[in-house]
Amino acid sequence: MIRALVVTTVFAASLVRAGEVTIKVENVKDNVGKVAALIFEDAKGFPNESAKAARRVQVDAKPGTTEIKLSGLKPGRYAVCVIHDSNVNATLDRNFFGIPKEGVGISNGIRREKPTFDKAVIEIKEGATVVVPLKYW
Repeated sequence: MIRALVVTTVFAASLVRAGEVTIKVENVKDNVGKVAALIFEDAKGFPNESAKAARRVQVDAKPGTTEIKLSGLKPGRYAVCVIHDSNVNATLDRNFFGIPKEGVGISNGIRREKPTFDKAVIEIKEGATVVVPLKYW
């Protein structure tokens, strides 16, 4: 489960220039709760172990598109997991059959298959905008 989604963690200083990145979360159904993102540098913990994410951030949900701004993210290969945490319990709630009850999205638009880091990985550069559509079941 996605747990303990907190506002950004801080990266240590790096020789690589870090810049601002925007994550555009599409298909947010309403303004209830938070939209939370986990950004992973490698497969360890992907997609739902928030303690192993390089960055964790959450913002208020906005219907349609919710934007998440990240500063200080060094350019590189990342995979992104986003949820619409409508009840703000820092968990992706599921029904009896394990199907998500809240919106969820993975970079590269992975929807029907089990998300893996290798399938979700994207190249993020300074000033980039990453679009992640949510799916509700």
